[in-house]
Amino acid sequence: MKKMRKIFAVLLTLAMVLGMSMTSFAATKDTATIKVNNADKATLTYAQVIKADQSTKTGWAFVNDTVADDYVKAFGVNDAQAAIEAMLPAANVDANKLGAAQAKAANHVTFNAMANPQTVNAAGVYLVKATEVGYTYNIMSAYIGFGEVTITGEEGTVKYDYPSLVDAELAAKKTPTKVEKEAVDTDNVVATGDILTYKVKTNVPFIAPTDTDKTFWAYDELTGAEYIEKERATITLGGEDVTKTYPITWDRDTAKFSVDLSNMINDANSNAGKEVVITYKVKVTSDNDVITNKATAGHEGTADFGSKEINVYQGNITLTKTGENDVKLANAGFEVRKDSKDSNALKFTKLTDGVYKYDPNGTVTEVFTKADGTVKVQGLNVGTYYFKETTAPKGYSVNQNQSEATLAVKDKASAVLTATTSMTDTKLSALPSTGGIGTTIFTIAGCLIMIAAAGLFFASRKKIKQIIFHDYL
Repeated sequence: MKKMRKIFAVLLTLAMVLGMSMTSFAATKDTATIKVNNADKATLTYAQVIKADQSTKTGWAFVNDTVADDYVKAFGVNDAQAAIEAMLPAANVDANKLGAAQAKAANHVTFNAMANPQTVNAAGVYLVKATEVGYTYNIMSAYIGFGEVTITGEEGTVKYDYPSLVDAELAAKKTPTKVEKEAVDTDNVVATGDILTYKVKTNVPFIAPTDTDKTFWAYDELTGAEYIEKERATITLGGEDVTKTYPITWDRDTAKFSVDLSNMINDANSNAGKEVVITYKVKVTSDNDVITNKATAGHEGTADFGSKEINVYQGNITLTKTGENDVKLANAGFEVRKDSKDSNALKFTKLTDGVYKYDPNGTVTEVFTKADGTVKVQGLNVGTYYFKETTAPKGYSVNQNQSEATLAVKDKASAVLTATTSMTDTKLSALPSTGGIGTTIFTIAGCLIMIAAAGLFFASRKKIKQIIFHDYL
């Protein structure tokens, strides 16, 4: 009995050992991970498009008929299995056809939020999309297949037999979609008539070879200025001058331009990520205080790849003319000079009563206050301005002292520059008025003088007659 017990115990131990050995020998890895590199700041989503299916010719099948049709049409084959066979082996797959299939299939599956790395428990092909502000990503494809897997960890090396799920690692390809805009060599303050240089910067996007929309355009729109087409605009691609290859279309009526950059896109995406710089000049014409410039880049007619709007500003100065007791004086005339009291008077164009725009080609050199005693001059750059009174309101004398105001910024202006100044006139000295007592006095005095003169005249004549008569006798 004891002998049987010993034999049974040995057999039981052996069975346990064999069982453990068999379990270890037959162990497989039933999960895998999808890891995406170079996409740390991107939002990732994933969806399965191909699954394992032992009932099919290839052992694989599409997740639904619509996706199957997308791949069939892209590869130009007759059925789903033929499309899968066209992707085997993966090293020889037609990248253009595969890209077209993935782009279409992405619209016919449901994408789920993805961790990085993401754990999956089924073999197949997964599409991965990445989104990030300021960048475009190509659609990625992760293949989770079967194989023997060796994993080395803290507890040592573990080998998993076929058919274990094999991890997939992807390298994200992204290109920036930014649009930058700058006004060159300026403190963001300009005067009417100034010539301003702008630069628009963008990057060639990554566009899949079989994407249905391979267009790439840049657009620009102005308010308050006009393009100077005679000043040749330039376009560079990665620092290389390509101006002649990409002519700009100017629209003066709408103050816009466009340029078709689509030829920068090629199947190899060799230009993807390269910086495009468009440099051009404008002339400030604005009657307002703000000049706006907006640049966009995208597919034709869109801003898919980004936009940027910047402003530059003009300054204005308001002078208030007063008399005694702070009375506001209209119709006071001034010449305006810049930087020096003795410089030439600036020229203006009258917009409304009391409002004048600086205009180098203008005909107005004397600006006048309106009913509220103010005169506003606008369209000015930074500097010190002097107001010299040239015409005094009726009943007042011209103020010989020039009034000054300064427009200045410390760095770059972010708002309209404004300044104010004032000037006070003095009434003319009082004179005797017509019909007053002064007139009466002058009249009486004049009459007395006339009477005295007449008396002297007749007295002298009488004396002369007496002398003549005496001599005659």
